[in-house]
Amino acid sequence: MTKTSPKILVIDDDPDFREAVAPILKSALYDVISAANPAEAKEKILSEKPDLILLDIMMDSLFDGFSLCHAIKTSPEYADVQSTPVIFVSAVKEIAGSRFQFKGDEQGMIGPDDYIDKPVKPADLLARIEKLLKS
Repeated sequence: MTKTSPKILVIDDDPDFREAVAPILKSALYDVISAANPAEAKEKILSEKPDLILLDIMMDSLFDGFSLCHAIKTSPEYADVQSTPVIFVSAVKEIAGSRFQFKGDEQGMIGPDDYIDKPVKPADLLARIEKLLKS
């Protein structure tokens, strides 16, 4: 029996980011799938059942990433994947000079398992993914 590679879903509206991160993940022998928006992401999450999700915070609206993360972690629709680790990946710090300060717990929302600022450092990204997949 062969062991399958962990599957990572990259959800980001920036095609350049999706194209740049895929080879990094593939170099660590991960299977990579991607989605460009929350609607496509929902379809892929339910059909592909990824082992980990890299999720952009701001896509069509400011809170798309937060809303999707909360749904994954709490909605009965996502019951089969609720334990899937989610890592937020955002360029907010690069653009604004500080990390996005949304306190999801104060809004009654479940947040991600980790957070990485763009541009991502490949070694850091892979280390964080490996840590979450082992836990």
